[in-house]
Amino acid sequence: MTDEEIRDKIFDIFAKEANLDRESLTLDAKLEDLDIESLDMVQILFGIEEAFDVYVPQDDDSFKLETMRDVVEGVKDLMAQKENA
Repeated sequence: MTDEEIRDKIFDIFAKEANLDRESLTLDAKLEDLDIESLDMVQILFGIEEAFDVYVPQDDDSFKLETMRDVVEGVKDLMAQKENA
């Protein structure tokens, strides 16, 4: 899966679960600025786990979620770790 495909799939999940305008999402968008409800964020994380077959650690300091770029890079790291396991 290419970086672009990963990004697009993550953006689609955010747009669907948090009812966001898909076109307004950018890699530099801060999650706190998107006004995502906590329940929606849980659904987003479940969606990411399901779509990429990874486990997203929510209280791991190494997996910070401040921007959309952080989410995309974090998912790519999780996928790489899984492949190397």
